[in-house]
Amino acid sequence: MKKFIFFSAVLFTISIGTSQKGTYPEGSSGGGSSNFDIFIRTVDINQKNLAFGLTEAEFDAIKDEAYANSNFVQGKIFQDDKLLRSNIPMRYNAYADEIEIKSHASEKNYGALMKDPSIYVKMGNDIYVLIPYEDSNENGGYFNILADGKTYDLYKKTTTVFQEPTKAKTSYQQDTPPAFNKITKYYLVKDGIFFELPTGKTKLLKVMDSKKNEVKNYIGENNLDLDKEADLIKAVAYFDTLL
Repeated sequence: MKKFIFFSAVLFTISIGTSQKGTYPEGSSGGGSSNFDIFIRTVDINQKNLAFGLTEAEFDAIKDEAYANSNFVQGKIFQDDKLLRSNIPMRYNAYADEIEIKSHASEKNYGALMKDPSIYVKMGNDIYVLIPYEDSNENGGYFNILADGKTYDLYKKTTTVFQEPTKAKTSYQQDTPPAFNKITKYYLVKDGIFFELPTGKTKLLKVMDSKKNEVKNYIGENNLDLDKEADLIKAVAYFDTLL
């Protein structure tokens, strides 16, 4: 696993999560010392709707939108490539920018994994790493590694932004319900520096200008649609082989 210690402030911003110390839930399994503590913050589920000024019913209707995937999936926790815990239910909260974990799938309470760049998780097939921001772990953000190349890696950043409900001002308008709007951005990463990828085939090919013709031919021959994540991964991986 490559380790990236910083990223460029001028390229993008990320949402900031907060964290407090606690003890990792007992009953988990996996490698690492059984006495190893991963500090977490307990998430108070009952107070979430109040934080957004919503009723419990209003919050329940949209809460799943705050996640990259609202379902807890079995995952593993690593530190410096050493397995610490396995079979841990976890999910990525794209609004709070936190990895939420709990000790058992049936448990209602859950917490947030301590933000530490040496600790990363694999939930299902997705790998999430923490990238510090301005030497701060707490202000850092989680990124999903999509491709790990010899020169360039491809990272994905998923965030959600809360949209407050609005009332229609005229009879021709409609009320707008509360929502969490999801935003996905992709980054080429080289030597710890993140380059945000533009949208659209033409602009993407300009990023790969040194091998533009080769990549363009590869896209055509394989009928790739760069608006699709799976095809974008293939194009970036091929570009990396040419360098």
